[in-house]
Amino acid sequence: MIKEISYQTDAVNELVEKTIKLLDASGSRKKLVFKAPTGSGKTVMASQMLDELTTQLADEGREVALIWIAPNKLHQQSYLKMKNYFTETRVLCPVPYDELDHSAGGYIHPGEMFFVNWESINKDKNIMVRETESSASLYDLTRRTQEEYGLPIIVIIDEEHMFGGRAAKQSEKVLKNINPKIEIRISATPITMPDAMVTVSREQVIKEEMIKDGITINPLVSDPESGLSENEYLLEQALTKREEIKAAYERLDRRINPLLLIQLPNDNSETLDEEERSIIEMVKARLETVHDITTNNGRLAIWLSNDKQNLEGLENDHNMTEVLLFKQAIALGWDCPRAAVLLIFREIQSTSFGVQTVGRIMRMPEQKYYPDPLLNHGWVYTNLSRDRIEIVAEDMNYISKRTLKR
Repeated sequence: MIKEISYQTDAVNELVEKTIKLLDASGSRKKLVFKAPTGSGKTVMASQMLDELTTQLADEGREVALIWIAPNKLHQQSYLKMKNYFTETRVLCPVPYDELDHSAGGYIHPGEMFFVNWESINKDKNIMVRETESSASLYDLTRRTQEEYGLPIIVIIDEEHMFGGRAAKQSEKVLKNINPKIEIRISATPITMPDAMVTVSREQVIKEEMIKDGITINPLVSDPESGLSENEYLLEQALTKREEIKAAYERLDRRINPLLLIQLPNDNSETLDEEERSIIEMVKARLETVHDITTNNGRLAIWLSNDKQNLEGLENDHNMTEVLLFKQAIALGWDCPRAAVLLIFREIQSTSFGVQTVGRIMRMPEQKYYPDPLLNHGWVYTNLSRDRIEIVAEDMNYISKRTLKR
């Protein structure tokens, strides 16, 4: 069940109340935006909200059909979390596409919550959105659910900011075809003009000690006397900060092994370019020769499209891995509260920093603050000079930049 945190309880109550009001309103495609920062427990709050909504509607003799849409493979994470949650309450039954009723009269049954990967429905040629001899399309199922069985559909859109920009036109087409009664759009940075809105502020989440009290970016200052290249120096600074944090946990007798995340510069491509290969070689070589951190001894993990090592149990607080080398693709939805330091090799054109960039180090491992303020803060290192770093306006009171003293 939901942890007794005041902002979560308040948000759940407000979400249920506003959803019911929109259900009772005329028309379709009513938009309810749920804005909550990374680390606040959006999936937990959504689970509780859907639990209470379904229960309250049932008491009134009413039912709805539910669809959860998420980008990349985030729908799988949400499915597993909610399956675990509803195994206890038994109010809803999360189902993947293969378990839906695809018969001639098939529809989304009340009490089911259908989980969909956005990439499986965002093209007209995708099998889920076109009818075949063996199965009905998603659009046929949703039409039948609403028109023949009289069940209003609520679509929950996770990370809804990912459905704008270049994806906006196709997103609108898909949702128009589904034509739900309500769209509940969840994001830390929503882009939709809503009919109703529920907001959890970052200050509320900090007050409950769920996320770090702030993030500091320490941009690179070159020092030709050190004998290190800029990237080597940056790596050493990040490793030193990780060791400081580890020592602080040990002084408090906490069994937490802080994780250093090293993010490669190319945010989009799955393939490695020459610059990335050079950085990987440098990082691996220096970690091994200077610090005895390797994949063989389990202290280094790698998460690249063509190279995945030591990822099992990586999120556990006491996991032995100290450094993770990764690309941007893993950042969405990945939850590892022990991640404490982030080293970012940025491309020149990518100078903007916001919570979407540093979100992986925002969470508190035990959802509480410690006596040592070092442990309640997030630390970022980057190869961009201080005057090139642009903090997203909304996050300027949370992210600060400070020049390293050499």
